[in-house]
Amino acid sequence: MQADPSAQRALLLIADLDTQTAQLRHRKATLPEHAKLAELAGKRGHLSEQVIASETRLGDAEAEQDRIESDLVPARARRERNQKMIDTGAVDAKALQSMIAETTHLSGRINSLEDTQLEIMQQVEDETAVRDRLIAQRGEVETQMRTLLADRDASGKELDAKIGQLAEQRAGLAQRLPAELVALYEKIAQRAGGTGAAELRARRCTGCGLELDMSELKKHATASPDLVLRCEECGRILVRTEQSGLT
Repeated sequence: MQADPSAQRALLLIADLDTQTAQLRHRKATLPEHAKLAELAGKRGHLSEQVIASETRLGDAEAEQDRIESDLVPARARRERNQKMIDTGAVDAKALQSMIAETTHLSGRINSLEDTQLEIMQQVEDETAVRDRLIAQRGEVETQMRTLLADRDASGKELDAKIGQLAEQRAGLAQRLPAELVALYEKIAQRAGGTGAAELRARRCTGCGLELDMSELKKHATASPDLVLRCEECGRILVRTEQSGLT
């Protein structure tokens, strides 16, 4: 392929714009907010698991509290009924002894249930405090995440704007170059995963760093200025400039 030397040198400008764009995209992908957000997301997830575990324990304690209360209500009612019958002498002597024994047993059961009830009430109070503290901690983490998200988005928009400006410059420059030359550049850049052209400077390809041997240099030195050269190592278009060392 042949192309005007000035068009070939313009490829270096496109390559520089592509390099700047790649650097900006890398900066966007590696913003410090990303790592901090990932760390906080992990912390929030752990806190959420703790909240669920705490709410489960709290639910179990409240269910136990309700069960005890449901046992206490009929036990108290029966003890009160028995006590009234005992106090009023509404039962005969034989039944009285049995009722007194049952009432004594009910009192013992009620006392035991009330002791357990007090313990469960304390558990509910303590677990509620634990849950509320965990929810508050999770809320603090989420507040930090919202701040970081805003900062990340702002930085991302700023970088996107710069990338857009570079894209406009590149498009304008590419439009002024031969379509065939630009197509070759794009094909090479896609395969190389970066730029499609590099300067031949001080006998070396600045794209891959390969130093050309003397025979290759002589071949390039005698080649027509319009001839599009390629690096044997990386395949990039080799652009000759005053620093190429072709004397």
